[in-house]
Amino acid sequence: MIALLASVLAAAGPQLPGGGDEERSERVVAIRDVRILPVATPPIESGVLLVRGNRIAGVGADVTIPPDAEVVEGAGLTVAPGFFDTYTGIGLIEVAGVPASNDSQEPGGVTPQLRAADAYFLDSELIPLVRNAGTLILLSVPGDRNVVAGQSALMRTAGTTLGAAAVKEVAAVHANLGEPSKGGGFRTRMGAVAALRQILQEARDHAAREDAPPNYRLDPLVRVLRGELPLVVRAHRRDDILLALSLSDEFGFRLVLAGGADAPLVAAELAARDVPVLVQPDLQPATMETAGVRYDNAAHLARAGVRLAFQSNETTLSRQLIPNAGLTVAYGLPYEEALKAFTLYPAQIFGVADTLGSLEVGKEATFFLTRGDPLQVRTPVVSIYVQGRRYEPRSYQTRLCETFIAPVQESIPCLPTR
Repeated sequence: MIALLASVLAAAGPQLPGGGDEERSERVVAIRDVRILPVATPPIESGVLLVRGNRIAGVGADVTIPPDAEVVEGAGLTVAPGFFDTYTGIGLIEVAGVPASNDSQEPGGVTPQLRAADAYFLDSELIPLVRNAGTLILLSVPGDRNVVAGQSALMRTAGTTLGAAAVKEVAAVHANLGEPSKGGGFRTRMGAVAALRQILQEARDHAAREDAPPNYRLDPLVRVLRGELPLVVRAHRRDDILLALSLSDEFGFRLVLAGGADAPLVAAELAARDVPVLVQPDLQPATMETAGVRYDNAAHLARAGVRLAFQSNETTLSRQLIPNAGLTVAYGLPYEEALKAFTLYPAQIFGVADTLGSLEVGKEATFFLTRGDPLQVRTPVVSIYVQGRRYEPRSYQTRLCETFIAPVQESIPCLPTR
C-alpha cells in the first residue's frame, strides 16, 4: 500500500510554487466586492483589496482599480490576513516515529545554539496542509526535552529557499520548565532550573566582557538579555509560571509564556508585566501539570488584559488549529480577540507587525480567501496569497482524492469550489 501511494504521488509530480501562476515582480491584482477583515480596523462588508507585487496597495470600499490590474471576483468571499501558528514542529518533524525525518530533539539538556532554520524541511508535505487551512506563518520550534531547546524560526508556509520562506531565521530562544525538561538529563525541577539559571548567568558574564570572542552557545542568550529576542518559556503549573516571571525579573529578559494551563491563576501578574501567552486551544488535562486546564482559559486571560496568540503544539495535526480555536470563542473569548490572536498579536509578539498581521497598505500581501467565516470549521479556503503570489489549496490529500475518489464518485469535490 505504501509503495502504491508513493507511486501515485510521484506520478502527480511536485507542486509548483504558485500553482503555475506566472511570476511577475509588479503584477497588480484587485480582489473586488469581497468582505475584508483588516483586523486592525473594523470589517469592510464589500470592498477592494489591491495588491501590487508582493505588497498591499489598497484596502477599502472606494479603492480605484487600475486598468492594468488582474481582477478577481470576490463576491461571497471573505479575505483575512495569513494566520499564525506560534508553536509547531512543522519543518523539523515529518513522521515523528521515523528518526530520519525527525530533527526536533538533540541530547544535551542545555542547547541554546541549536537553530530550527538549520534543519527546516522546505519540501515537507505538512506545509501545504496547514497553508490550505489558512496558516500562512508558523513558528518552527525545537523540541521540549531540553531546558534550553534552541532558537525557533518564523516561516512562511511557501517558498523554495530558506531566504524566501523565512520571515525571521531566528525569532526567539526557547526554554522548557516542568515535566518534559526533567526527561532531558535532569531528574528534578530543581536540576533543570539550576541549569537554566547558570547558563543565563554565564551569558550575562560573557556580555559584560568587552573583549569576548563569539560564542555560539552563549550568544543567543546574550541577545535575549539585551532584549533583541524574547525567551519563550513553556510552562504549565502555577509555580513554574511564577518561576519564569521571577527569572525574567532577575535577568531582565522579555518573557513569552507558552502553554500556561494554570495561567489564569496568575493572570494579573502576567498582564502587569505585559507577558503574552501562546495558548493551545485544545490542551487537555492529560498530565499532572495540565490537570487544571479549561477551555475558557483564553477568555479569562483576555479579560485580565493578557495578550494572546494561538499555537497548535502539533505537527501532523497542526491543520486543526483554526477549528480548535473556535473552542475559545464558544467558551467566552470575544470573536475579535480570537481573530487578533491569529494575526495581529503574534505579529506584535515576534516583532513583525510592520509587515504582517493585518491588511494595511504597505504590508506584505500574505492572506487567504474563504467562502464564509474563516474561524468556522466547515468554511473552505478557496485561494491563498503569500507575498502576492497565488497558491491553489492543493496537497497530497487532494492528489490522492483526485486519483482514487474522484474517478469513482464524481460528486465529491477534491478542491473547494469558488
